[in-house]
Amino acid sequence: MTMKRFLIIAASLLLCLTAYSQSFFPKDSIKGEGWSQKDSLQMHLLNRVNQKAAPGFKLYKTDNMWTFIRLETATGRLSQIHYSVGNENQRGVLSINDFNLGAIYGSGDNYFGRFELYKTENMYNFILLDTESGAVWQAQWSFNADNRGIVRIYEY
Repeated sequence: MTMKRFLIIAASLLLCLTAYSQSFFPKDSIKGEGWSQKDSLQMHLLNRVNQKAAPGFKLYKTDNMWTFIRLETATGRLSQIHYSVGNENQRGVLSINDFNLGAIYGSGDNYFGRFELYKTENMYNFILLDTESGAVWQAQWSFNADNRGIVRIYEY
């Protein structure tokens, strides 16, 4: 590869990256928050790199041997997974939370690994954490639909 060809390719890539960052981040979109366009672009690119490393879904064991919790790590959606050895009617997936929490409570930038789930001492309750915003929810699984769901935990 000649030096001239290398410089043309490097300049083209630089021009594309600059054009992309200017179209992705309007000039005054982050004004007053202490973030520059460069910081935002770096954060966006870092999220995309992490997305490749983090799984899209995770399974969490409960104290009930027949039940797992499935977390969609990009959106915070939770499902209750039941399996059975003998009875097909006892297998299934029940929704705990159908909402895209990242879009509702955060930047709306969904990427794998954004949400994490933590077990508590109560076998039916977990803590759901948005690792980007720090928001937390109490998540409860149950066979009874009235007792299944999530509740936001607010800071005082």
